[in-house]
Parts: sequence; structure tokens; C-alpha cells
Amino acid sequence: MTRSALFFFAVLAYGHDLYLMPSQFRLAPEQPLVLAAHVGDSFPASEGPIDPRRIVDAKVWTEGAPVENFRIIGRATWGTATIATPGSHVLGIGSTPKFLELEPAKFEAYLKEEGLDSIVAWRAANREAAKPGREIYSKYAKTLVTAQTPNDGYQLKAGYPIEIVLEADPTRMKPGDLLPIQVLWKGQPAAGLQVEVATAAKASKAGRTDGEGRLRVKLDQAGKYRLHTVAMERHANPAEADWRSVWASFTFELTAAMVSAK
Repeated sequence: MTRSALFFFAVLAYGHDLYLMPSQFRLAPEQPLVLAAHVGDSFPASEGPIDPRRIVDAKVWTEGAPVENFRIIGRATWGTATIATPGSHVLGIGSTPKFLELEPAKFEAYLKEEGLDSIVAWRAANREAAKPGREIYSKYAKTLVTAQTPNDGYQLKAGYPIEIVLEADPTRMKPGDLLPIQVLWKGQPAAGLQVEVATAAKASKAGRTDGEGRLRVKLDQAGKYRLHTVAMERHANPAEADWRSVWASFTFELTAAMVSAK
């Protein structure tokens, strides 16, 4: 890939979600798994890849096994993994921090879209609303796959700086059910964060986390799902950036076949 193409995808990756799409959400133990890292808002399609050099902490967290051999193919970045044991398995990747500066209007629009109202208010109160947004961001993505028989592996915490944790098994749920989740930021419950839920049909705001970082997300229909949230804080080093953001996503699938395992 050319340097200009990598630059394009780096810019694309800033304003859009990073999420994982496995080649299959249900498989047999020892069956090879291809894991695609998607960047964009056109779930479940990918609008562009992530530079493989930026991928960190890529693991099958429930087994401690690596996800490896990442390379860009088309509009996604593809890696491989092997699930060794039966059960519910959480896979995840992180991205190294990256800096980008946005003009004031674009930064303000981004803050409002992600529900970061406290940052909008802080900038207004401190006369920074007319300043460009100087931000360092990193992203963390998790997905759930089932090897043969579900178990309690769905609730695993990877220890990422921000992550969405499932508090019920979506493979044992049906359309119309409410999926309880918790968002952790720096290992602690993250209150007041906006969570988005997306399917192939639509994306919508699921609500905000409560004081314990919890939210119940309605699963309207069978199919693939992506949950997404963003947290932001003042950056510790003003010479480097004004803000630090961390993004989290979680993908899973709800199908009639999976529900039958209940």
C-alpha cells in the first residue's frame, strides 16, 4: 500500500468507529477464524482498514491466544486466530494513540454526535469553543464468537482503557430482549456515556450509562450488532494535545440458531 493511501485511511479512521467482524460468529473448536478490523460508520461494511502497525493487544482474551498475521485486503484489515476450546470467546484489538487536529466547527459537531456534552460545555465556559480540537485518540474493539456450546466467557473483561462488558449472553436471547451491559473506563464504571447500537438496518442512540456504568440495550431484530461509545478527558500534556479520547465497540450476532441453544 502506498504512503498516500495509508495517510487517507489514517484520516478516515479518526472520525469513525473501529470494530471487529469475524468470518463467522459460531464455529467448531480448532476451526480457523478470520477476523476483520473494520473502520467506518457503514456497519457491517467497512469504509477502510486500520494500518496493521497500529494494532496492539490483539488476542482471544478468553484463551490468551494471539490474533495475528494482520494485513490490509481491500477495505478491511484481516487477521487470523484459532479457538481451541468450546465456549463463548471474547476477541479484541486496540490501536496505538494518534493525534489529529480538527477545525472548531467540525470538532464541535463530532462532540455533539458522540454525546460529549460535558466537553462542549467546558469549551464554552473556558472560551475554547472557537479553538481547533487538538486530540489524541485510541480505539478498542471486542467481539463475541461461540465455539460449539456457549458458556460464561461472554462477560470477560480484557482490561482495555475503555471497554464494553456484556452482562448477559446475547446468543441466548431473542429479538425484543434487553441486553444488559456495563462500560468501564480506566477499570471503573463509566457514568453518563452515550451508547450507540447499530444493525445493518439502522444505527440509533441506545441511551446513556447510569451511575454504575450500566445500560440495557434493546435487541430489536435478529442479525449482527455493534455497540459503540466514546469517553474524553483533558489531556495531561497541553503541549501534545488538549484532549484525549478513547473509543470502545463490541460486535455480536443474534440468530434463531443461537437462541435455540438456550
